[in-house]
Amino acid sequence: MRQAQQLALGRALVEHLQAGSTFVADREVRNPVSAYLDADRWQVERVRLFREHPVVVGLASQLPQSGDFSTFDLPDVPVLVIRGEDGRTRCLVNACRHRGALLSSEPCGHARLLVCPFHAWSYRTDGRLAAIPDAAGFTGIEKEQLSLRVLPTVERFGLVWAWPALSCADDAGGAALSVDLDARLEAFLGAGLVDELRSYGLEGYHHFRSTTIPVRANWKLMYDTFLEFYHGTYIHKSTLAHLMERNLVHFDRLGEHWRMAAVKKSAREMLVQEPKEWEVLRHAVLSYDVFPNLAVNVHGDHVAVYRVLPGDRPEESVWHFSLLTPEPVVGEKAERYFAKNFDYIVGTGMEDVGAAEGIQRTLR
Repeated sequence: MRQAQQLALGRALVEHLQAGSTFVADREVRNPVSAYLDADRWQVERVRLFREHPVVVGLASQLPQSGDFSTFDLPDVPVLVIRGEDGRTRCLVNACRHRGALLSSEPCGHARLLVCPFHAWSYRTDGRLAAIPDAAGFTGIEKEQLSLRVLPTVERFGLVWAWPALSCADDAGGAALSVDLDARLEAFLGAGLVDELRSYGLEGYHHFRSTTIPVRANWKLMYDTFLEFYHGTYIHKSTLAHLMERNLVHFDRLGEHWRMAAVKKSAREMLVQEPKEWEVLRHAVLSYDVFPNLAVNVHGDHVAVYRVLPGDRPEESVWHFSLLTPEPVVGEKAERYFAKNFDYIVGTGMEDVGAAEGIQRTLR
């Protein structure tokens, strides 16, 4: 975060501390129970939100070398994200063009060729069909027409974004893509959010660890818990509550997205300091909430990435969590330190999972 932005946020936090207040919206909003139960609405969300908007499908730091890949499930679309020999990241539909078998069910890996486990058709890292065993049985097809399906993909801020609804050529290079994806993504995020994300240098961060957790609740119930800290004193009374000010947050709108600052008790140091001495990033956890399902949380010495996606039914979802560090984690001491942070955040998140699952039961 740039200095001017820190000063503006610092002033807002100090005003809250002095007044004993918190950020509130200008009006109350009621959510109907059906928003979390209705199957027709849920199906519309899966298409409109997760195909017609850019969605983060991978972490660039998980793909440092050509051939490194990770897998991810968009609603009804399994994808494989891979760094090609040309250094580009591509989002490929994770399905062999012969019989549709998954090319890989592993969460991550490395491959010089992607080989289908069913009949061993193989594909290059750019998605082009490389070889067909016993090709004499397939004389009526042209290899150029059987490259893997490619989703429009752009790598920004250390994240790999796919935009399924945009048109893309069937060829692996996506040469017929008729829009500037980078410009489209910047327009979607907005200048304010782009500037703040850029200021952290996230493209230089390193992947430490990730986990995927199934949740027996509608995806919005799980993601809702990341959009407020009113619950922090109560749900997180054994984890976060002793570190954080009670229900003290500040929101700033960034286009269609938000920045939420959850304030630590240490922020009271700012009350007796000159503004030039404020260290806002030490005294607050900043969550950048990116529509529709991404939260990037900036902590003092690491970044936490949250993604929540719909599951196979309206009352199911999947929480993806990753921890990134500014430097590679080397040595036993550093490994223990960041592992403790990782486990702590996941443990805190599991308290949110329990709440969301309980709410889902009562809504039914």
